Amino acid sequence: MNPLNQYAWAITALTLIAGFLLLHSGWADYGSAFFVLFPCMVGFSIGTHDKRTRGMMSLLFGGLIFFGFLLAGALEGLVCVAMALPIFLIMMLIGYGFRRWLIPDSRQPKKPTDHLLVSLLPLLVLLLTNPIEQALLPEPEIVEIETSVLLPYPADLVFDQVKAMDKLDAEKPWGIWLGLPSPYRCILAADTVGAQRHCLFKNGEIIAEITRYEKGEVLEMDVVDYTLTSREWFQFQDATYTFERVDGQTKITRTSSYKSTLHPRAYWQPLEGWGIQQEHDFVLASLRKNLGEISGQE
Repeated sequence: MNPLNQYAWAITALTLIAGFLLLHSGWADYGSAFFVLFPCMVGFSIGTHDKRTRGMMSLLFGGLIFFGFLLAGALEGLVCVAMALPIFLIMMLIGYGFRRWLIPDSRQPKKPTDHLLVSLLPLLVLLLTNPIEQALLPEPEIVEIETSVLLPYPADLVFDQVKAMDKLDAEKPWGIWLGLPSPYRCILAADTVGAQRHCLFKNGEIIAEITRYEKGEVLEMDVVDYTLTSREWFQFQDATYTFERVDGQTKITRTSSYKSTLHPRAYWQPLEGWGIQQEHDFVLASLRKNLGEISGQE
């Protein structure tokens, strides 16, 4: 038996780690070449080394070792790992299935050197296809996420409480408990267009510049700096709060727009929208809590 067959789980983990290092050294990008083709070729490679059922277990075990390595080394957060794990495992199993069931066993490599070349194939394919994909991709589109809540307070009061928030400490949605970034304070430099608003997070901040300031009507901001993790592939564009008077109450709507270079978009965009929605829910829940405290309703 070829010794590579006995350690297919280790080959899986080491190949994925090598791909991750290529990603973070700038040799690969956050595109379909990395999230789709690369893990698919890892599965193909393992299917070549071991055509028995244990090859599938090697993929699963090796994949879990890789993601455990990312978490243990604090190289990625729990939410990022949880989001990427399904697509990696699915594509590895697809690649394994293609090799196992669609290519005749008679074409299996015989020499140890051939097996070694197959082991390197996923990394070679990633390095070759990544620049082609990046050259063909269009500019990232702007995506908007909108959330509204109805609050039993005057619009002017709601506006004053949201423009600068000394604390954001409402009950956290489960996505934030898992590690999604959440602000703990927002500071406004001045009540005027052109002033900066700093939202502070545990591991960074979002700095926005006020572009429209109409008390009780609209607060509009352009994001001018973003120091949180994930800025390599994610960029906030602007944020807007609008205030609508409804039967003595105020309907506040938070809109965030962003660009992302993650691909495939059909997989990542719903997850991005969910993450931003979690942050919206937390901010608006904190606003409701703060309003309740100053009005004596809590």
